[in-house]
Amino acid sequence: MDTTTQFITVVIICLTLLSLVQGALVARRRKDAFPLRPIAAYASIPTMVGTAIEAGRPVHISVANTGLGGSNTLLTLASAELFYQTAVRAEPTILTANDPLVLPLSYVLLQRAYARRGHADRFSGRYLRWYPAPAQPLAFAGALTTTLSADQVSGSILLGNFGSELALVLDAANRRKQGSIASSVDLTGQAVAYALAGDTLIGEEMFVAGAYLGDNTAQRGAVVALDTLRWLLIGAIVVYTFVSLYEPVRTALLGGG
Repeated sequence: MDTTTQFITVVIICLTLLSLVQGALVARRRKDAFPLRPIAAYASIPTMVGTAIEAGRPVHISVANTGLGGSNTLLTLASAELFYQTAVRAEPTILTANDPLVLPLSYVLLQRAYARRGHADRFSGRYLRWYPAPAQPLAFAGALTTTLSADQVSGSILLGNFGSELALVLDAANRRKQGSIASSVDLTGQAVAYALAGDTLIGEEMFVAGAYLGDNTAQRGAVVALDTLRWLLIGAIVVYTFVSLYEPVRTALLGGG
């Protein structure tokens, strides 16, 4: 990596950090300063929860192939935040996972969700399910389809590192007319989610549940700052491409004339 590339990288990192801090500070002072761009999946969660409450049925959240201490730690924390925000709204909320490291974190978050609703006396860990099949994705998917039927869930939110086996779960949900939101860091799983799920979370959308569902203004400001930086980066790429191509094209046209 040459000196120029290193300098540009440092500048981009510094601008990103400054934008995040500035966005968080402004959002703390003015809660409505930054409108969030709409994400259909987050907008549909209140409807899913409302339908579950009216029917007296649980909401189901499943995380696949995630855990703490490895390459999927950030994904695990993002899934845990979405689980907590959903559990605050829906009682009961069922969590299924195939990594045992997810369970202690989920236990604490579920306990906090019950306490926040003022229902600490109703807390039960029986809604946390561990299906030990990390090396057998089809077996895990089969267990999830059983959960959809046996627990008569109203809707499911499926996150993590799903592959093509996600189609089995979403097909079962669709046949039972159950709502579904899905996302996966695996491209095959993401394609299946886009085709079969009611709503999907794509890319970094998985990591902003706290901003869209919670009341943390700092997170809202950070999300808006990142969206702004994204558009600025796209604009910079377009301008750079135009400038890079302008002279060769101009030379070619004049030379051809």
